[in-house]
Amino acid sequence: MVSKYSKEDIPEIETLGLLINPKFKELFHLNNLNKNEEIYIFKNDNLVLGFLHILNLDKIEILNLVVDPSSRREGISSLLLDYLFSEINKITILEVRESNIDAINLYHNFNFREIARRKKYYGNEDAIIMERSNK
Repeated sequence: MVSKYSKEDIPEIETLGLLINPKFKELFHLNNLNKNEEIYIFKNDNLVLGFLHILNLDKIEILNLVVDPSSRREGISSLLLDYLFSEINKITILEVRESNIDAINLYHNFNFREIARRKKYYGNEDAIIMERSNK
C-alpha cells in the first residue's frame, strides 16, 4: 500500500537509501525535511519496501526512487509514481545514471523524455535529465 511516510518509517527509509548512496543519511536529513519535500512509501506487512522522495516547488523534482532489491520487478516503482501523479499535477524532472536502463525504461513508460545530459557527472558516466509534462 502506498501512503505518505511517518516519522516511524525513517529508519527503514534510510536503510533503503543507503543501498543507493553510502552518504544517504548525511545528504538527506529525513528527520528534518524541508517543508517542500515529501516522501511516499510502499509498505507490505508493515515493512517499507520502497519509497519516493520529492521536492515540490514550481516543478516536482524526484530526488530518490528506491525499491528493496528483493522486491524489484513487482511494480512498486510504478505504484509510487502512479500515487505521485494522482496527488500532484505538475511538470516533473529527475536525473538518472545512463547505465540505469531499468529506471530509464520505467520513466519512459510514464512519459518522461530526455531533455539534457550532464557529461561525466558520475565519473565516467553521464547523468540523464528527464522531464514529464503535466498533461
